Amino acid sequence: MSKAAARKIGELSPAGKLIFPYPSKPEALQPASGFNAPNKIVAVIDGNPKSIGEIIRDAVKTRLGELWADAHSHVKGGIDDTLAQQQIDNLLEFYWVSVPYEEGKDSYSNARDSAEAMFAARKVTRDFSQAMGSSVPKSSLDGARESVIPKQAYPERKDTEDVKSKKAGNLYKHYHARRGEQLSGVDLLKRLGDPEKAPKFKSTSDMAAIPFIARIENGQKLLDAIKALLPDERDRLDDADEGLVFEHRFEDAFPSQQLTNEIREKYKRLFDKLPLPNPYYALLAADGDSMGVVIDAQTDPQKHRDLSQALSDFASQVPGFVNTCDGVLIYAGGDDVLAYLPLHKVLGFAGQIEETFKQKMQSFKAKDGGSPTLSVGIAVTHHLEPLADALELARKAEKEAKSAPGKNGLAIIVSKRGGADRPIVGKFNLLYERLDALMKLFREDSISGGAAYELQELHRTLSKTNIPVEGKTGEAIRIIARKRESGGERAIQPEVKEAFERWIKSVELDELAREMIVAKMLAGKQEAK
Repeated sequence: MSKAAARKIGELSPAGKLIFPYPSKPEALQPASGFNAPNKIVAVIDGNPKSIGEIIRDAVKTRLGELWADAHSHVKGGIDDTLAQQQIDNLLEFYWVSVPYEEGKDSYSNARDSAEAMFAARKVTRDFSQAMGSSVPKSSLDGARESVIPKQAYPERKDTEDVKSKKAGNLYKHYHARRGEQLSGVDLLKRLGDPEKAPKFKSTSDMAAIPFIARIENGQKLLDAIKALLPDERDRLDDADEGLVFEHRFEDAFPSQQLTNEIREKYKRLFDKLPLPNPYYALLAADGDSMGVVIDAQTDPQKHRDLSQALSDFASQVPGFVNTCDGVLIYAGGDDVLAYLPLHKVLGFAGQIEETFKQKMQSFKAKDGGSPTLSVGIAVTHHLEPLADALELARKAEKEAKSAPGKNGLAIIVSKRGGADRPIVGKFNLLYERLDALMKLFREDSISGGAAYELQELHRTLSKTNIPVEGKTGEAIRIIARKRESGGERAIQPEVKEAFERWIKSVELDELAREMIVAKMLAGKQEAK
């Protein structure tokens, strides 16, 4: 929708001149492009702002109507069309403000400051219409809007097993809905809009399973053997099937009464002598630091356009990084990135986007002379946890990252089921380097994961004493060496000892222990049965 608004402003030239966003190529604003426009647009216009605002709003509504018409054409079953149309019409909120602007010293900065203040005030002065509502089931996805799929389309208790199975199959064929899944008009818009061109999203279960598939021998052969056990008529909402390595996901693929004990036994035999797959994945949220201050330092529209173009160039590179890391991009626009990724590749992805952002922004300075930086928050969470909860945790991690002195922080929060959240926070480069080195040590079996918990206990004991750092370091190295040698493998290497001696001088033992625990998870180490 934002892209449609930006495109319309560009079409109004010379009446409208885009400042933000400002992609390097105008075709980036065409509907078929992969460009993600931000939801706030800045432009200089020449004309009646009310008239131009209405033109832009109409363009956005027209584009939404086109998307809904396309999605509706792919609905093969009946729906409540009136309710669905109301939900689509009420989907968007559109706000605009304008201030006078004439070129001159500081005039652009002053005009932008005034516009930002007015816009913030306008957004909190919302126009609320009477809420719609009825007794029909709510959407399974947002819990707010009503389902538009008729009740009789779903399997009922009185139905025979054959009827239940047929209805379940038709739910997918007609609406791309899973068994029992209620969908609103907005849900259908997102799910059925341009299905031939839409990217195929991996589920969070698929994402958690990817490190397991990559680590074992013949991972694809295992998946093929699992798929051979599945019923012919099953929900195929996702093309990816890595999540089938989790038994409950395998069972979900069967209509009731079709999953026999024989099939269960065949499935379990496929996993003989294999480690358990790690059920966790990563959701990453990244955001530029103090971008408002940097924008304030751009004293005319062209400088702001140059900054906008650099941000667009950065965002255009992110999808390629995500694909290389087997992840799924949710959003990349300006200085914001949101994606979910497999554990063993999320740190590398974070390093890629942090370095790329720094390179793209190095020629832009704030008034204090500093260049923009990126802070990254990562939530490590169970694949069955609601995505909304994972997003909240990722935003919390992002906020923690931005608490680093001078920002350019990195924060990772591991949220294990049945346990307390485990956070680690630090300056990006320093924490990244330690985690990267620790992950390599774990992958090479050069250190034991159990050492981290003994280091935590050592920290609790020594924190009550006045033992100097040299004494703490010596005892910590003895623990790491003992845990390594007790495994019956080769002794800890001198370079490993040197690395830990260096780290212990810069971070507390407890903090280093938590970093070791997180690094082991990110290294993709499998749990034994």
